[in-house]
Formats: sequence, C-alpha cells, structure tokens
Amino acid sequence: GMDATDEIRSFHGDWVLETKVPHFVIGTVSDVPEASELVKDFRNLGEEFEKLGYFHCSQSFYMKKLASVFLIFVCSLGLLFGTDSLVAHVASAALMGIFWQQFAFVGHDAGHMSAVTHARDNIDVTKLGALVTFFNGISVAWWKATHNVHHSVPNTVDCDPDIAHLPVFAVNKKMFESLFNKYHGRVMKFDWPARNIFVPYQHFWFYPIMCVARFNLYIQSVLFMLSSNDGHDNLRNWMDLYAYAGFYTWLSVLVSCIPTWGERTMFVLISHAVAGLLNVQICLSHFSRPVFESPDDTKNSADKYGGDFYTRNVISSLDVACPTWMDWFHGGLQFQTLHHLYPRLGREHLRKTEPLIASLCKKHSLPYTAKSFLDCNIEIYEHLKGAAMHARSWSPMIYESMCAHG
Repeated sequence: GMDATDEIRSFHGDWVLETKVPHFVIGTVSDVPEASELVKDFRNLGEEFEKLGYFHCSQSFYMKKLASVFLIFVCSLGLLFGTDSLVAHVASAALMGIFWQQFAFVGHDAGHMSAVTHARDNIDVTKLGALVTFFNGISVAWWKATHNVHHSVPNTVDCDPDIAHLPVFAVNKKMFESLFNKYHGRVMKFDWPARNIFVPYQHFWFYPIMCVARFNLYIQSVLFMLSSNDGHDNLRNWMDLYAYAGFYTWLSVLVSCIPTWGERTMFVLISHAVAGLLNVQICLSHFSRPVFESPDDTKNSADKYGGDFYTRNVISSLDVACPTWMDWFHGGLQFQTLHHLYPRLGREHLRKTEPLIASLCKKHSLPYTAKSFLDCNIEIYEHLKGAAMHARSWSPMIYESMCAHG
C-alpha cells in the first residue's frame, strides 16, 4: 500500500472527510512516515488557500459564466432557425461546438467540486452532473470515474486512462510492449493496426482524430452506463441515463429541423470538429510530458507513479501561457499544473495563485513548464512524431528476443 493522504485531501472537501471517510476506516496507522519538506510546503500552501477562501468561488462569477455559455447556445439556435443562409448555418454549427467546449468546462469545475460557492459547502453532483450530461452529451459519472484516476496517477504508463489510447496513439515506446492496463483491466495491444496504420503516422492523424474524438466520448459514456459495476448508486445511474437520452432527443430534433441532409451532415461534423478543441486542450496538457514506469517495475516505493503526489503532478503537466483575455477559451486548463496540485481551487482564483506555484516549484527544483498555445501544439506534434519514428523501426520479434521469449 501507499500513503494516499494528499490524494484524498486534494480531491475532497472537509464535509467529505468528516461525513464520508469515517465509514471506510479499518484501522489507524501508528508509524506515519515523516513528510518531505517539498510535501510540507505544498500542504501548507493548500492550507493557506483554504484560509483565503480559494476553494470556493463567488456566485456572481458562475452566474456570469453560465450566462455567457448559454448566450453562445442561443446565438447558435438563432443563426440556425433565423435564416436560410448556408454561411449562417456554418456559423451556427461552430457556435454549437464552442458551447459544448465551454459547457464541458463548467462540468469539469462541478465534477472537481471547484464550483462550490461561499453560500454552501458542497455540490449535488448527481443533479448538476445530469444537467451537464443533458446539454453536453457526455456522462459526468463516467468522466469522474476516469478523471480521478488520471489525477492520482498522471502519465503512469499502465494506470492512467488519459494516455491509454492504443491502437490509435502511443505517447511512449513503452506502450509498444502491449501492457496490461490496470484501469481498463485488459491488455492494450500494440497490434497490426497500431503498428501499421495509426501509431507510425500518429502525428498526422492527431488533429483529424481530434475532430471526431467527441463521438468516442459518447461511446465511452454508453459503455460506462451499461456497466454493472461502475461504483455509483442507482439514482445517479438513472439520472445519467435520462439526461443522456434527453441530449440525443434535443440534438436529434434540432438536426431534423435543418432542411437538407447535406446541411444536416455539415452541421453535425462542423459542430463536433469545433468541440474537438477541448480534446486538443486536454492532450496538450500531458501527452508530451514524461511518462512514468509501471509501479510494479519500480523497486523504490517512493518513486512509484513518478514520486509523491505533488512531484508527479508537476512533472506530468504542461501549462499554456496566455493573456488574461484568453482565459475564457482555455477554461482553466491553461493552469494545468496548479489544477492538478489543487483540483478544488476555484477557476476565478487560478491566475492570481499561479505565480505561487511557479515559485514553489523553483524552490524545490521541480520543472514547472509553461508555453504558448502554439508552442504547446508544436511540442505535442514533435513528441508524437518521435514516438511514431520509434514505432516504424519497432519489431515484435526484436522485442521478444530482448525479453528472451521463444
């Protein structure tokens, strides 16, 4: 076992620790190891954020945010139904994609409990999650199940679901070994399609696939809701299912009102391609960062998953340096390092606290990295290209001989 103190504390507010955690207590650890100075500093900073109220946000912030997001939705509908212009319908589709991207950020905040206002201590994630699913079409219950694992073990080669994308992408040559993925519970095979179609050319495939990646999120949501062991209560499952059905109902009705099949197809493809910006933003945050060994292959327990909670999350995160007026576009993901260290931190507090993280990383010689959006895209392209070149020269026979197979 490992000490999960920082994971539990980072993901959950006091009300969870006080009312939920006691039900899972099976004993008390008497010989708690001494925390490192690095861990102590980051814990102290988190306590300071708590005192300043940064794990809450103002109601006005989210009222304005929701108003602006739904204004995009209304403008999309206005352009679609207010005119017969093809150009207007293209713009409507693009705005629908932006609406989905922006509303996903709201769901992201709610799922992380970082949208808690000063007026209350917790969020009814079941109901709010269903609302997000209704408008966004992606199961929040599925997202929480995968995303909390990602935050716990970011970029661990056989544990993090957010980098487990074979046969399409392999962000590290270790994945060529067809590893058993502990989250998915199956071997992620580096099979013929991976070796010959996708991975050797993944730097070319990346952006086209991002344009249709949203369809995969629909599929993952359905598979999760059909799963009999998803770890959630029946109320959440049923609300998620009804919300998902509601999303497809309103989207189907909307698309059916478009006069021709050509325009209908155009609307669906453009809206989903624009919404794919979110997938690009998510991948930029981690794909090009170092990948950690399987914990089973790590002899020193202190080095498992890339080190302590704070170290592994700094090393595996890439920030996007952008002006304040572009914060709306990135939805808080531009401060990826800060978000991974303190996921419950309210979005309105991210920019003013980012310098504190950079300073603390410098103090402990941690590689805090921030680049422009363009440079981040260049970096991920070059990283995927590097792995692709390795894939072209990789042979299963060479791998088997190295492992003394056969």
